[in-house]
Amino acid sequence: MNINVALFYFINRGLENPFFDLILPQFTNIGGFVGVFVLCTLSIIIFKYYNKEKYLKIAKSCLYALLISAAIALCLKLAIVEKRPFEVLSNVHQLVIPSEPNSFPSGHCSSTFSVITILIHDLWENKAIVILLAIFCVLIAFSRVYCGVHYPSDVVVGAMVGILSGILVLKLKI
Repeated sequence: MNINVALFYFINRGLENPFFDLILPQFTNIGGFVGVFVLCTLSIIIFKYYNKEKYLKIAKSCLYALLISAAIALCLKLAIVEKRPFEVLSNVHQLVIPSEPNSFPSGHCSSTFSVITILIHDLWENKAIVILLAIFCVLIAFSRVYCGVHYPSDVVVGAMVGILSGILVLKLKI
C-alpha cells in the first residue's frame, strides 16, 4: 500500500467518529466552485453598490483567482482521469456524492485556496482573520479526504493550484 492510500485510510477510517460524520459532510461542500463563485459575485455586487473600492478590488481579485484555479483544475482532471477512492478501494467511509467523476486534483481545494490566498494577502494585518481563513482551508482539505471523495495527494495538488492561482492574480495585479 502506498503512502497516499495509507494516509487516505488513516483519515477516512482511522479518524472516523460520529461528530465528524455529522459536521464534515455539511462543511465539505462550502468550498465548491459554485458556492465560492456565488459568494464572490455577491461580494462584487454589494461592494460596488456601497462604493467600497478597496473591498470591490479584493472581491474581483478573488473571482479572477477562482476562475483561473477552476480552469487549471478542470484541465488536470480531464488530462489525468483519476478515479475517486470509493471507486477503487474497499471499505471506504463515503459521506458525500461528488459532483464530477474525476478525483485529481480537488476542485474544492483549488477553489477555496485560490480565494483564501487573496484574502490572506489583503487582510494580513488582521491576524485573527488570517488564522481563521487558514484553518478554514485546512478543514476543507481534510473534509474532502474524510468524506471519502479525495486522496490526500488530490487535496495537496488542489491547494497548490489554488495558491498559485491566487499568487498569479496578486502578481499581475488584476
